[in-house]
Amino acid sequence: MSEALTFDPGTAARVRLCSRRDNGWSALLVRLLDNAEEAERVLPPVDGQTIVVMSEGTKTIESRHGAHWRRAEYRPGSIGMTAPGQPTRIRWRGTDRTLTTHLHLPGALIDRTALDLWGRDATRLGRPDALSVEDPVLASVAEALKAAALAGADELYAESAATFLAVHLLTRHAEAPRPRELGREELRTRRAVQFIRENHHLPLSLADMAAAAELSPFHFLRVFKTATGQTPYRFLTRIRVERACRHLERGGLSVTEIAQACGFATPSRFASAFRAQIGLSPSAYRAAVRHQQ
Repeated sequence: MSEALTFDPGTAARVRLCSRRDNGWSALLVRLLDNAEEAERVLPPVDGQTIVVMSEGTKTIESRHGAHWRRAEYRPGSIGMTAPGQPTRIRWRGTDRTLTTHLHLPGALIDRTALDLWGRDATRLGRPDALSVEDPVLASVAEALKAAALAGADELYAESAATFLAVHLLTRHAEAPRPRELGREELRTRRAVQFIRENHHLPLSLADMAAAAELSPFHFLRVFKTATGQTPYRFLTRIRVERACRHLERGGLSVTEIAQACGFATPSRFASAFRAQIGLSPSAYRAAVRHQQ
């Protein structure tokens, strides 16, 4: 979400709230923008899913994709969605200033949720992207997140909401396959995935993970890789590194303490796995996050 965090709206809007800067939230980014009466901007692509909800006022919004402009009338509760990696040229006009709530969900969360729901990456589903939709549930959650951030709520609130939003978006607004009855092996894989997430801080063995799926280690290895595209150990490492990122962003623990809290046998193994997945050392990642804040 670094691109969304550092994007400067210039004279088009004033940032009245930034949950990363003001609350230290890392599970998702919430920004409240006070928008000018008229403006036209090119919004750069970001690595997360963007949701924009009109909180106050009315506006005519136009968005350009290719050679064509699309138009919508926005009022409180109107929602626009931009998929990860999608650049947008947008313009708006009206007689009043407006307030918009912007939610940015990490792309990794969207992909992980799609994998849990349908066993496939979100890039194969058609991520949510629309100039204007009506979704009272989504609008209500956005307003609740804005209020929680303004009130200084703990990040646990943001983490829970982010997970719900990812499931809701993919279920309601993505080009997802129809629900189907899961096979026995898929159900067992889901149990293993849940077990890994809940116990990633422990020194898990292949036998431990296979036992959660009620399969032999050899059979589990084949079934898990077929369902997720990853070996159990690679999946476990990814979960551990994702959790480590949260700790590094919050800044409360040392790198050594984070390595232990996330289940890595030694700090050196943690550093090696982290660099392989993120491209930076844990210390460099923490420094980069602090610089963005």
